[in-house]
Amino acid sequence: MPAPAPHGPTPDLLQLLTQAERLLQRRLSAILRAEQCSPEAWRVLTLLAAEGGRPMTEVADGAFLPPGTLTKVVDQLVEHSLVYRRVDPLDRRRVRAYLSPRGRQLHDRVAERVRASIGELAMPVAERDQLGALLGALTGALSRHPAAA
Repeated sequence: MPAPAPHGPTPDLLQLLTQAERLLQRRLSAILRAEQCSPEAWRVLTLLAAEGGRPMTEVADGAFLPPGTLTKVVDQLVEHSLVYRRVDPLDRRRVRAYLSPRGRQLHDRVAERVRASIGELAMPVAERDQLGALLGALTGALSRHPAAA
């Protein structure tokens, strides 16, 4: 007996998500290039801007970077005075990364340009909000039910 056919637009969903991600990444890359900021550095800055200091392991996970790559990215951010590191006061074996005031300025400036770029899309705000909520729900569901290896 053949496997049941998938319901609804599931096969097309992956294609649409990939296409949207790539098109959005092009927009973001143009903005980041003008600010001399890599996409990896932007992900780190965004994570640190959303929350105070974070352990490096959490930053690596949240930025989708292997620990060695994260260390190089954070080293560059530290060199440009955008981020600083401190030993975790609760666990001295851990290091936390923090956004510096200069890093906050860069983050806020780029975030505003990203918002403006998204705002240029001919898409009503209500639809963008709905899309954000749906993508958040999808991300949550995928996080709760990871794929088997």
